[in-house]
Amino acid sequence: MDFLKLNAISKIWAAVFVAGLVFSNYYLYSTTNSKLESYKSEPPFLRFDFTDSYLVDRSSQAPYLADGNLDTEWRKLRPSSMKTDFDLELRLSHRLKSGIYVPTNWKGLRIIACSKNTPPLSLKVLEREAINVDKESRLPNDTEYSSIVLDFSGSETATVYLKKDAAPVPQKEYPHGIWIWAVQGTFENIGPDSCISDIQLFE
Repeated sequence: MDFLKLNAISKIWAAVFVAGLVFSNYYLYSTTNSKLESYKSEPPFLRFDFTDSYLVDRSSQAPYLADGNLDTEWRKLRPSSMKTDFDLELRLSHRLKSGIYVPTNWKGLRIIACSKNTPPLSLKVLEREAINVDKESRLPNDTEYSSIVLDFSGSETATVYLKKDAAPVPQKEYPHGIWIWAVQGTFENIGPDSCISDIQLFE
Protein backbone atom coordinates (compact mmCIF):
# COMPACT_ATOMS: atom_id res chain seq x y z
CA MET A 1 0.00 0.00 0.00
CA ASP A 2 2.81 2.38 0.93
CA PHE A 3 4.49 1.58 -2.38
CA LEU A 4 1.29 2.47 -4.28
CA LYS A 5 0.99 5.79 -2.40
CA LEU A 6 4.61 6.62 -3.08
CA ASN A 7 4.17 5.77 -6.75
CA ALA A 8 1.05 7.96 -7.00
CA ILE A 9 2.79 10.89 -5.29
CA SER A 10 5.77 10.52 -7.63
CA LYS A 11 3.45 10.65 -10.64
CA ILE A 12 1.72 13.75 -9.28
CA TRP A 13 5.04 15.52 -8.73
CA ALA A 14 6.21 14.51 -12.20
CA ALA A 15 3.02 15.94 -13.71
CA VAL A 16 3.43 19.17 -11.72
CA PHE A 17 7.06 19.46 -12.85
CA VAL A 18 6.16 18.94 -16.52
CA ALA A 19 3.29 21.45 -16.29
CA GLY A 20 5.61 23.98 -14.64
CA LEU A 21 8.23 23.43 -17.33
CA VAL A 22 5.68 23.94 -20.11
CA PHE A 23 4.31 27.09 -18.45
CA SER A 24 7.77 28.60 -17.85
CA ASN A 25 8.80 27.92 -21.47
CA TYR A 26 5.60 29.52 -22.75
CA TYR A 27 6.09 32.54 -20.47
CA LEU A 28 9.69 32.93 -21.63
CA TYR A 29 8.66 32.70 -25.29
CA SER A 30 5.76 35.13 -24.98
CA THR A 31 7.71 37.78 -23.04
CA THR A 32 10.75 37.49 -25.32
CA ASN A 33 8.57 37.74 -28.42
CA SER A 34 6.81 40.77 -26.94
CA LYS A 35 10.14 42.46 -26.25
CA LEU A 36 11.37 41.73 -29.78
CA GLU A 37 8.22 43.24 -31.28
CA SER A 38 8.62 46.26 -29.01
CA TYR A 39 12.26 46.62 -30.13
CA LYS A 40 11.21 46.55 -33.79
CA SER A 41 8.58 49.22 -33.14
CA GLU A 42 10.67 51.50 -30.88
CA PRO A 43 14.36 50.55 -30.73
CA PRO A 44 16.49 51.94 -27.88
CA PHE A 45 17.74 55.46 -28.51
CA LEU A 46 21.16 56.98 -27.82
CA ARG A 47 21.57 59.95 -25.50
CA PHE A 48 24.95 61.60 -24.99
CA ASP A 49 26.16 64.29 -22.60
CA PHE A 50 29.47 65.48 -24.02
CA THR A 51 30.11 67.59 -20.91
CA ASP A 52 30.07 64.57 -18.57
CA SER A 53 28.40 66.83 -16.02
CA TYR A 54 27.49 63.82 -13.88
CA LEU A 55 31.12 63.81 -12.74
CA VAL A 56 30.34 67.03 -10.85
CA ASP A 57 26.77 66.16 -9.84
CA ARG A 58 25.32 62.64 -10.18
CA SER A 59 21.81 64.09 -10.54
CA SER A 60 22.77 65.67 -13.90
CA GLN A 61 22.72 62.88 -16.49
CA ALA A 62 21.94 62.59 -20.22
CA PRO A 63 18.90 60.27 -19.87
CA TYR A 64 17.18 62.94 -17.74
CA LEU A 65 17.03 65.24 -20.77
CA ALA A 66 14.25 63.17 -22.33
CA ASP A 67 12.83 60.86 -19.66
CA GLY A 68 9.37 62.47 -19.46
CA ASN A 69 9.96 63.33 -15.80
CA LEU A 70 9.94 67.03 -14.91
CA ASP A 71 11.46 66.25 -11.50
CA THR A 72 14.78 65.27 -13.10
CA GLU A 73 17.18 67.80 -14.62
CA TRP A 74 20.32 68.05 -16.69
CA ARG A 75 22.75 70.90 -16.04
CA LYS A 76 25.86 71.94 -17.94
CA LEU A 77 28.50 71.85 -15.23
CA ARG A 78 31.60 71.17 -17.34
CA PRO A 79 32.91 72.21 -20.78
CA SER A 80 31.90 70.02 -23.70
CA SER A 81 34.41 67.77 -25.45
CA MET A 82 32.48 68.25 -28.71
CA LYS A 83 30.93 71.14 -30.65
CA THR A 84 27.61 70.44 -28.92
CA ASP A 85 26.75 69.78 -25.27
CA PHE A 86 24.30 66.95 -25.80
CA ASP A 87 22.92 64.71 -28.53
CA LEU A 88 19.56 63.01 -28.05
CA GLU A 89 17.69 60.54 -30.21
CA LEU A 90 14.00 60.97 -29.41
CA ARG A 91 11.57 58.86 -31.45
CA LEU A 92 11.16 57.11 -34.78
CA SER A 93 9.29 58.89 -37.55
CA HIS A 94 7.03 55.82 -37.90
CA ARG A 95 5.27 53.26 -35.70
CA LEU A 96 4.90 49.58 -36.52
CA LYS A 97 1.26 48.58 -36.93
CA SER A 98 0.15 45.23 -38.38
CA GLY A 99 3.34 44.74 -40.38
CA ILE A 100 3.45 48.31 -41.74
CA TYR A 101 5.50 51.24 -40.46
CA VAL A 102 2.94 54.05 -40.37
CA PRO A 103 4.09 57.70 -40.16
CA THR A 104 3.49 59.28 -36.76
CA ASN A 105 2.01 62.77 -36.88
CA TRP A 106 4.63 64.44 -34.71
CA LYS A 107 3.60 68.08 -34.50
CA GLY A 108 6.50 69.50 -32.58
CA LEU A 109 9.04 69.57 -29.78
CA ARG A 110 8.67 70.98 -26.29
CA ILE A 111 11.90 72.09 -24.66
CA ILE A 112 11.31 72.68 -20.96
CA ALA A 113 13.94 74.68 -19.09
CA CYS A 114 14.39 74.55 -15.33
CA SER A 115 13.53 78.24 -14.89
CA LYS A 116 13.28 81.59 -16.67
CA ASN A 117 16.89 82.16 -15.61
CA THR A 118 18.03 79.48 -18.06
CA PRO A 119 20.27 81.15 -20.67
CA PRO A 120 19.60 80.80 -24.43
CA LEU A 121 19.99 77.31 -25.86
CA SER A 122 21.22 76.74 -29.42
CA LEU A 123 19.24 73.77 -30.71
CA LYS A 124 19.56 71.74 -33.89
CA VAL A 125 16.70 69.45 -34.89
CA LEU A 126 17.92 66.52 -36.96
CA GLU A 127 16.46 63.79 -39.12
CA ARG A 128 18.83 60.96 -38.28
CA GLU A 129 19.01 58.06 -40.68
CA ALA A 130 17.62 54.85 -39.21
CA ILE A 131 20.07 52.09 -40.08
CA ASN A 132 20.08 48.34 -39.51
CA VAL A 133 23.01 48.01 -37.12
CA ASP A 134 23.07 44.23 -37.68
CA LYS A 135 23.94 44.80 -41.35
CA GLU A 136 25.78 48.13 -41.44
CA SER A 137 28.78 49.04 -39.30
CA ARG A 138 28.76 52.80 -39.78
CA LEU A 139 27.40 55.95 -38.22
CA PRO A 140 24.01 57.18 -39.46
CA ASN A 141 23.77 60.27 -41.63
CA ASP A 142 22.12 63.40 -40.21
CA THR A 143 19.99 65.87 -42.15
CA GLU A 144 19.45 69.20 -40.39
CA TYR A 145 15.74 69.99 -40.18
CA SER A 146 16.09 73.31 -38.38
CA SER A 147 18.44 75.34 -36.20
CA ILE A 148 17.18 77.82 -33.63
CA VAL A 149 18.25 79.73 -30.52
CA LEU A 150 15.69 79.30 -27.74
CA ASP A 151 15.03 82.13 -25.28
CA PHE A 152 13.52 81.07 -21.95
CA SER A 153 13.36 84.54 -20.36
CA GLY A 154 9.61 84.82 -20.98
CA SER A 155 8.64 81.19 -20.41
CA GLU A 156 10.33 77.99 -19.25
CA THR A 157 8.77 76.14 -22.21
CA ALA A 158 9.81 76.67 -25.83
CA THR A 159 8.12 74.99 -28.80
CA VAL A 160 9.60 74.00 -32.14
CA TYR A 161 6.98 72.92 -34.67
CA LEU A 162 7.59 70.05 -37.08
CA LYS A 163 6.09 69.41 -40.50
CA LYS A 164 7.43 66.49 -42.48
CA ASP A 165 5.50 64.28 -44.89
CA ALA A 166 6.30 60.57 -44.97
CA ALA A 167 4.87 57.45 -46.60
CA PRO A 168 4.03 54.08 -45.00
CA VAL A 169 6.86 51.53 -45.15
CA PRO A 170 6.36 47.73 -45.27
CA GLN A 171 8.08 46.00 -42.35
CA LYS A 172 10.38 44.04 -44.68
CA GLU A 173 11.73 47.32 -46.12
CA TYR A 174 12.81 48.73 -42.74
CA PRO A 175 14.69 51.07 -42.30
CA HIS A 176 14.29 52.65 -45.77
CA GLY A 177 12.16 55.79 -45.61
CA ILE A 178 12.31 55.91 -41.81
CA TRP A 179 14.32 58.29 -39.64
CA ILE A 180 14.85 59.20 -36.00
CA TRP A 181 14.01 62.66 -34.72
CA ALA A 182 17.10 63.82 -32.84
CA VAL A 183 18.32 67.06 -31.27
CA GLN A 184 21.68 68.60 -30.42
CA GLY A 185 21.85 71.40 -27.87
CA THR A 186 24.52 73.85 -26.75
CA PHE A 187 24.67 76.40 -23.94
CA GLU A 188 27.27 79.17 -24.06
CA ASN A 189 27.41 79.32 -20.26
CA ILE A 190 28.52 76.73 -17.73
CA GLY A 191 26.69 76.62 -14.41
CA PRO A 192 23.54 75.46 -12.59
CA ASP A 193 21.30 77.88 -14.52
CA SER A 194 22.19 76.15 -17.81
CA CYS A 195 19.55 73.59 -17.03
CA ILE A 196 16.98 71.56 -19.00
CA SER A 197 14.16 69.64 -17.36
CA ASP A 198 12.87 67.74 -20.38
CA ILE A 199 12.67 67.61 -24.18
CA GLN A 200 9.49 66.04 -25.55
CA LEU A 201 8.01 65.20 -28.94
CA PHE A 202 4.25 65.69 -29.10
CA GLU A 203 1.49 64.71 -31.51
